[in-house]
Amino acid sequence: MSIINQKYTKIIKNSLKNALNSQISFKQINNLIDFVDELDGFLLKIAKKTIKNTFESIDQTYKQSKHRKEHYYTKGKYTRTIMTLFGEIRFEREYYVSKESNADGFFYVDNLFSLPKRDYYDPMIKAYIIECSAEYSYDQTGDIVGKKIGKKFKSLIDSRLSKISRQTVYNIIKKADMDVLLEDVKENVETLYIQLDEKWVHTQGNNHHNKEIKAAVIYTDIEEEYKGRKRLVNRQVITSDQSANHLKQLVLDYITSTYNTDYLKNIVISGDGASWIKNTAEYVINKHIKVLFVLDRFHMHQAINHISKEPTIKHYLKDYLKCFQTKHFRQLCNALIAENPHRKDVIARNRDYIISNWRFIKHQNDPLFKGCSMEGHISHVLAAVFTARPKAHSLKMITKRLKIRELHVNHHDLKSVYLTNHVNPTPMNDYIDLFNDQPKTIQDIIGYKVTGTYKWYKQITHSTIFS
Repeated sequence: MSIINQKYTKIIKNSLKNALNSQISFKQINNLIDFVDELDGFLLKIAKKTIKNTFESIDQTYKQSKHRKEHYYTKGKYTRTIMTLFGEIRFEREYYVSKESNADGFFYVDNLFSLPKRDYYDPMIKAYIIECSAEYSYDQTGDIVGKKIGKKFKSLIDSRLSKISRQTVYNIIKKADMDVLLEDVKENVETLYIQLDEKWVHTQGNNHHNKEIKAAVIYTDIEEEYKGRKRLVNRQVITSDQSANHLKQLVLDYITSTYNTDYLKNIVISGDGASWIKNTAEYVINKHIKVLFVLDRFHMHQAINHISKEPTIKHYLKDYLKCFQTKHFRQLCNALIAENPHRKDVIARNRDYIISNWRFIKHQNDPLFKGCSMEGHISHVLAAVFTARPKAHSLKMITKRLKIRELHVNHHDLKSVYLTNHVNPTPMNDYIDLFNDQPKTIQDIIGYKVTGTYKWYKQITHSTIFS
């Protein structure tokens, strides 16, 4: 354990001991509900007092340190109020300014615990908001996270008072950084499956134009999870609200970092037959890999249903497809157009759609093809969040929520991702005294006296090495 951690632990222990030594006073307890409610309130008071005492004790320790006295002035105490999972906490801390430069001052405790300026909610509450927003609307997210704050057993009035506003949830998501690095695994698989499709989303401030979101599902096999339900093995969902080429590049990056492409022999691509999906083969990593595109059965059957809803006619159409009798399929469609001239455009469009994808329909019989569940993924991954309700989204929020949703369906811990990107793993300023053998001046580092040429360097290093 480092010296810094030892000092932190000691301060926290002392703060907790002082809080536990507080006088215990309960109201009259008549039943289990009263007992649990009083105990809950007492524990919350202990937690809030411990946090307050810890913040203020660490700040005073830093204020009295040799390092602070050498480099920083104190400019008085300021009160700050933050909302934590235990409830609202008010504490005082010193404002420090540099003795050696005109750099902006800082609050040591705020920097140490990664408390953003002028933010009321602490990072843990924001992390919960990000996690809930992957599945729920802004209002629902504010309600769910609000119930986590303070007492566990709340009245209806308390729940309403603790609810986080829709605008607050919106602002937290808007400012969230959810970057995740791809892990370099290099697994050996012979066959890789890729499903592709898109979803149109209503937008705000975009002249009523819809936004296209493209999605890819990558997996290595299909196995039966239990009777009547199958599971995609090693499933990874990748989305993009930019171009088709952008999605394909993301897919390529994932494949090259996750799988050994020299070992890969087959890639099976399935979808609705859109040109951008068919052209995905151009992004295949190595020429030795066999690429098979298959038109998924959902869109094939959908086209047949649009041609005719008559069971007998549908039977013949499917039979011609099954036996690959293009001529008879076309003749039957033309006969339907002659009998139903008012449906000419619909029948002709779906007839041409099937004819143009005839070769890819044949690929459904290839042993490598195991089915396509992309429509279900579009419904579960995208529609559930973006189009399940009649609402529109700003372009920037589509990008933000799409990233959060993608991480969620790929089983990332959203709280950890948010905190990793927003909470500094180490303090910005040490409150312990520097050791005597550590460099304290530019001369100690570069080995000779600092001249005017190096004065600018002193100011740069002051905020990094010596802060």
